[in-house]
Amino acid sequence: MLGKDLVFKAKNDALVVILSEVVETLLSYRQLANNSPESAGVIIGERRGMHLVIRTVSVPSDADIRTRFEVNRIGKHHQDKVNTAFRESSGTWQYLGEWHTHPENVPSPSMTDYNSWNKNLCSPDPLILIIVGRTHWWVGKKINREIDVLEQI
Repeated sequence: MLGKDLVFKAKNDALVVILSEVVETLLSYRQLANNSPESAGVIIGERRGMHLVIRTVSVPSDADIRTRFEVNRIGKHHQDKVNTAFRESSGTWQYLGEWHTHPENVPSPSMTDYNSWNKNLCSPDPLILIIVGRTHWWVGKKINREIDVLEQI
């Protein structure tokens, strides 16, 4: 995966492109050791018609609460990164969703994940949800309360 953009496709053929530098950042937070804590951040990028391009992400800080099986993204720097990206791009880069890690090879959302997403993320515009596992990723697109699992192409 290093040095390559990742591309995922929704059922309606909409694409989500994750730029290689974002891929490398997310891979660096995989929970490979038995004591690695979960990590989380926000996803920032562009909306290009029905397609989304993920350009950057926020990363954990000491302000976030992180344990092996749980993460609470409370650091103010996450919102600051969204605000800066929006301002510096004249509004073309914006908040697109959230990412976090799971300590499993092939991740899948937990009930805690689904409950959090349904409680905190509601938008008529598509939002991207990424779970980074040790060997695979789970990527979903949420519109209102519906979540479409995306296929890597």
